[in-house]
Amino acid sequence: MKEFVIDFSYQGVRYTALVIPKTGSDQDGYTVKLQRENQEFELDIFAIPCGNDKMEWCFRDAGDLAPYDKDLLVEIGEAIERHQTQTTE
Repeated sequence: MKEFVIDFSYQGVRYTALVIPKTGSDQDGYTVKLQRENQEFELDIFAIPCGNDKMEWCFRDAGDLAPYDKDLLVEIGEAIERHQTQTTE
């Protein structure tokens, strides 16, 4: 799978993220480089499908659980899922 870009809004702010699939390691997932509109903000996290049915999202940053807004992280996971659904249809 190739890298792709997701765009979404969260709390009235537009975000764009470069999503880079990472496979072949101990855990498959996505490196996510997030930017907020009009700012040089960049969030570099690793998104991993998790849970018993792999229908939830876990996030890591520098080997630890990401200390970011949980709702923002969920929105990132949902945007990745929307992109995957659109590309498989």
